[in-house]
Parts: sequence; structure tokens; C-alpha cells
Amino acid sequence: MKIKYLLIPLLMISFTVAQAQLDRFSSNPIPKLNVVGVALSENVESANKVVNELFKGKMRLDLNFDYVIDPTYKKLADQKAVDISFFGKSASGKKFESKLDTELELNANLNTLLIIDRAKKVRAFAQVATVDFDKLGRIVEELLLNIDGKELISVDSEEPGEAIGWQTDLGKENAEKNKKGIVIDFGASKNYWYKFLGKEIPDASLSKIDGGATTLYEALNNKVSVVLVFTASAEEEVQYFMGGTAFMMNLANELYDSFTLGKSEPGSEFVKNAVPDK
Repeated sequence: MKIKYLLIPLLMISFTVAQAQLDRFSSNPIPKLNVVGVALSENVESANKVVNELFKGKMRLDLNFDYVIDPTYKKLADQKAVDISFFGKSASGKKFESKLDTELELNANLNTLLIIDRAKKVRAFAQVATVDFDKLGRIVEELLLNIDGKELISVDSEEPGEAIGWQTDLGKENAEKNKKGIVIDFGASKNYWYKFLGKEIPDASLSKIDGGATTLYEALNNKVSVVLVFTASAEEEVQYFMGGTAFMMNLANELYDSFTLGKSEPGSEFVKNAVPDK
């Protein structure tokens, strides 16, 4: 199968500079972070071709972490250069569907970043490029430290505008306790927080890059995990809209370098109540 790629704007391939590792805050030893990508594509062959030829080749992106594939992508409508989104849902309707996207209720966004703890609970959720790097790194490190043996985190997504695309379960919990902030939601307040935030994520059938069968739970492997769900469609017009996905891929790779390969130097704070994996 031949895949033709449209000319990618220079802005979208400007992520080729050397990546700086995220700063650690603790001096404690920590286990390795599990980073995995999930490519949404028409089939395994298309996914591998898009990842290798477009993302790694033409866009020269690092993708050192492993990825699996949801080969059930189906186009529903053309992507739009300008669209209005309410709480992650396009006002003009979904542009594609896939089994994983439906099961996880990701609303056909081109990319989604999920931070998941050892109990398979979603602790942070992002579908925007305005994620605070320092806060994201702190969530990951706190989960790896396993504070009080309960995987506690201290990062609250406080502002309503921030929480629409960048959320933590602590932010949701505090908002529900305090009922803070006023959100103009046009009747969509019940969909304000991501459905599985603070809850166990459902399992899903996936494929390995060699076509073998696997599952989302197998990919998580009961570890603190960063999961990047991204569109890897062979549709030519979709590739005009990969700038945000390229950004998220670099972010996932920074997390991989920092917390999986251990390139970030330990910080100065010793966390006494940490119970990391042995």
C-alpha cells in the first residue's frame, strides 16, 4: 500500500531541537515510568507506515517509547482548520471513530495524553498543548514515589479554563467538594470532567506492531503509565492537522527520557513517606 504525504508546514516539523529533560523534585530512588503510544489507524500496516514515514521520517520526531495499535479507525467527516470545541467535543461533530476512542470516550480528538496509576485509574488528562510541563512531571514523580502507599498527588487543576483540556483527579475532587468557580457551559456541565478521571480505565483490545493481539491492560502492565493516544491515519487531509500530535509526542518522549531512561538528575527534597516499587 502506498501512502502519499502532503507537504507538512515547517511549523509542524520545528520540534527537532534537542529535548530538555523535565526537572525532578525528589532525591528518592524511583521506579521506571511506563510510556506507551496507541496509534489509531485503519490497519496495522497503515499505522506503522505513518509512524515511521511521517512522524519519525518527515517530521523527524523522537518516538523511542513503544506503541500499540487500534486498527479500527474510520473516517466520518473532513477535519476542519477552524472548529469550535465544547469540553473536548467538536461543535460540528466527530470526524472519525474507533473502538478505543469510543470505549475511552475521547471524542475523536487527534491526540490525548493520559496519566494512569498502578491501579489503572486515570489521574491526569490532557487534549491541549497548554499543559504545564512542571506540573505534569510532578504528577508522574509523585505517582512513582507512591506517597503513603496510596499514590497521592498534589497537583490541582484549579481554573475552569485550564481544566477543560488539562485535568487532574485531585482538581475534580476539590471542585466537587468546594463547588468552586463558575463555568459558562451552555448546558454541558455534566460533561465538564473527563468521565474516567479518578476511575479505573476500561480495558480494550489492541494490536501489536507485528499484528499480534494485545490489550490496553497488558500495555499498562500494572505500572505508573503515560499513555498517548494519537491518530495515525493514512488519510492525506488528516496530516495537515498533526502539529498538536507532534507536540504531544515530544512531551511523551521527554517523560520517557526523564523518568524511564532516568536522564533527569534527582532533586533536593527527600520524601519520607514514599513507598516506591521495590
